[in-house]
Amino acid sequence: MDFRTDMAVERRDLYRKANKIENEIDGVECEEEELEDIRITRVAVTNETGEEALQKPI
Repeated sequence: MDFRTDMAVERRDLYRKANKIENEIDGVECEEEELEDIRITRVAVTNETGEEALQKPI
């Protein structure tokens, strides 16, 4: 699958939707935090499965 975005969070969402995955992708950890009006999302690629899914390095 080829995605046209550089942001890991967008790639994660597109991959999950395209593959009908409801939970998190194996090898991808996601953490969300809210500070007042700002939402921060951190995406970590932790293994080769996640690296292949998101096309991002570990």
